[in-house]
Amino acid sequence: MTAIVATPPAALHDTFQALNIKPAHNDVYDAEEKKRRIFDTPYAPNLKWWTTNQAEYVKPSQDPLPEGYPDQVVSNSVWDGKVLINQPEKWLYQFTDDDIKLINKAYDHFQSLSITNNEIDRTTFPIPTETNLHDVLTGVTHELNHGLGFRVLRGLPVDPWTRSKQISVFAGISAYVSPRRIASPSGDNITHLRWVLVSCKCTKLTGIIAVFHNDGSLGIISLFTLGVAETGGLSQLASVGQTYNEFARDRRDIVRELAKTDWKNKYPPEADNYCIGRRLIHPVGDKQVISVYSRRPYFGFYGADEDVEPLTREKHLALDAIHFTAEKYSIDLDLETGHLEYVNNVTVYHARTASEDSEKNQRHLIRLWLDNEEQALPDNLVDEFRAPREGQRWPQEAWD
Repeated sequence: MTAIVATPPAALHDTFQALNIKPAHNDVYDAEEKKRRIFDTPYAPNLKWWTTNQAEYVKPSQDPLPEGYPDQVVSNSVWDGKVLINQPEKWLYQFTDDDIKLINKAYDHFQSLSITNNEIDRTTFPIPTETNLHDVLTGVTHELNHGLGFRVLRGLPVDPWTRSKQISVFAGISAYVSPRRIASPSGDNITHLRWVLVSCKCTKLTGIIAVFHNDGSLGIISLFTLGVAETGGLSQLASVGQTYNEFARDRRDIVRELAKTDWKNKYPPEADNYCIGRRLIHPVGDKQVISVYSRRPYFGFYGADEDVEPLTREKHLALDAIHFTAEKYSIDLDLETGHLEYVNNVTVYHARTASEDSEKNQRHLIRLWLDNEEQALPDNLVDEFRAPREGQRWPQEAWD
C-alpha cells in the first residue's frame, strides 16, 4: 500500500485526485471546471481565514437565532475539555482484576456455545447483574445520554489475547452499552482503523488529521485500542453543546447557516449517503441541540457530483468555525492499548491528530457503531437513524 503522507492544505487537491474520483456525469465540464467544483472546499480547515474573520466580525443589532433553537444548551453534555482533562474521575474507569476475571468467564461461556459473533448479546456474554462490572457497563449508556456524552474504560490485557478474542470481548462488552449494532458502509460490523505497512517500501507512515465531525446516521461510536502510533494520533472529543453555545452567544450567523436546509453534499446521486437539504444541527427536546455533520461529503472525499457547486463562502466558513471552536474546547485523549472509548455521536464531535507509525509501534483501533435508542431525534431523522443495519462479517484484520 502506498504511504499516505500529511500534506499542507493547498496540496490536498492533488492528493485526493489519486483516489480516482468518478463523477456522476461525464463530459459536462472541462477539466479545470470539474476540479473547481470538486475541490473548491478543502478538507483541511483554514485557521488564518477563521481568526481573521473573527477579528473583523461586527455583531449586528438584529441577530436572531433560527426558530426553535435555544439561546443556550443546558445539559451535562456541555463541557470544556481543557478543564475536564484534569478531572478523569468524571469520565475514566479502570478495570479491576475481578472485572477481568468476569470478562474472561463471559468469553469462555460464549466460546462454549459454538456460536458466531453475530449472536453475542447479554445472554451469550453474561456479566452477573449483581456485580460492579455490570453496573459500570450498563452505566455507560446513561453517561452517554445524560452525562458528558462519552466514557473511557481502560485496562483490558489485550496483548496475550488472540485477535478473535479481542473482537468477541469488544462485542460482548458493547452489548451492555447497546443491543443493536450498525454495520459500516461495507457491510462489516467492525472497521479496523490503521495504516498498513504491507507492500510499502518505507519504515514510517504519517496519517493526516481527521477534523471534528460526527459519523453519520448512528447513535454511538465505540473504539477499542489494540495498538498505538509511534507519535500522535490523539483522540479529540468536543461538546456539541459547548460549541453551539459559543456560536449562539457570539456568532449567530454561523448558527443560522448550519440550520439552513439548502446544504448539498458532493456524493453522486446514486450513493447511499447522497443528501440534499438536511440541516447540520438540529434542536431537540428542551434546550438541546444535536449535530449530524461531517466535512468529507462537502469535499468529494470518496466520490463527487460535479453538478453540485462548491460551497458558498458562508457555508465554507461555518464548517471551519465548527472545527476551530470544537478544537478550542476539546479534550485530547492519548488512548493506550486496552482502552475502550464510547461516544455519543450526535452530542459530541470527534477528531484525530496527525500520527506517525513505525515498524514497532502502529496505530490500530477497532470501531463498532451502535444504535442509541434513548437519544432524542427530530422527526425527519428517526427513520434514517433507527433503520436496522446490522452486518454479518467481523473481519480479523484491516485487509480481510
